[in-house]
Amino acid sequence: MAIVYKDVTMPQRFIAHICFLSFVLSVAPPAQAQQPKSDSDSAISQTLKATEQAWLNAEKNRDAAAFETLVADDWIAISPDGKSQTKAKRASEIKTAHIDSATLGDMKVRVFGDTAVVTGTDDETTTEDGKKSTGHYVWTDVFVKRNGEWRAVASQTAQVK
Repeated sequence: MAIVYKDVTMPQRFIAHICFLSFVLSVAPPAQAQQPKSDSDSAISQTLKATEQAWLNAEKNRDAAAFETLVADDWIAISPDGKSQTKAKRASEIKTAHIDSATLGDMKVRVFGDTAVVTGTDDETTTEDGKKSTGHYVWTDVFVKRNGEWRAVASQTAQVK
């Protein structure tokens, strides 16, 4: 009887170990979720933050040509008033902009392969028809890497009141 008991116990222990291992593996978080942000994502983040600063400088300096190098030809934006805007329309507006000052706030970059989403804020002071106004804005820019270059393909801005 002892031999039969041992034969029965051995498979039961094996099954118990398999069940325990399966349980541990099922509740353990995926290894990918625990990996730190890769160096390449960090480099992309720095590149896109610099791109956002160059974009703001283009707006402040009325440099439509610089703006046009940062966004894709099919770029589309939603302005704070809810209107859709193309690259050509925005470039035209930049040439006649009345931005006295603009400062970027914090930005967050999330990278998804050849796509990245940048969210941030900025504060602007403008003068139009002799009237000075200030605004605080929140925005989202979507970038896609095409032919080795990051270009904005979509943007949305909202004014915080």
